[in-house]
Amino acid sequence: MRLRWYNPAITDFEWREMPETDEEALTLLERAPGPGPCVEVYRDWRRLGATVSASLIRAGEAARDNGTESHGGEENYDH
Repeated sequence: MRLRWYNPAITDFEWREMPETDEEALTLLERAPGPGPCVEVYRDWRRLGATVSASLIRAGEAARDNGTESHGGEENYDH
């Protein structure tokens, strides 16, 4: 399955295969500059019971909302 998310490492939206584990998702987030806040958002959502993919999407949204500029993917999806 594929998901569309804001990848803070490339500062843009991308389609990618959905990570199946926390380790895979955290590896993606740790590639971002200053990954700490993204990782914390991810972990917070997981603690609340969200899926890996939902938590990853929320972490990407948090990175985007914290001033990271987007290139070409300006849609705002509120779920």
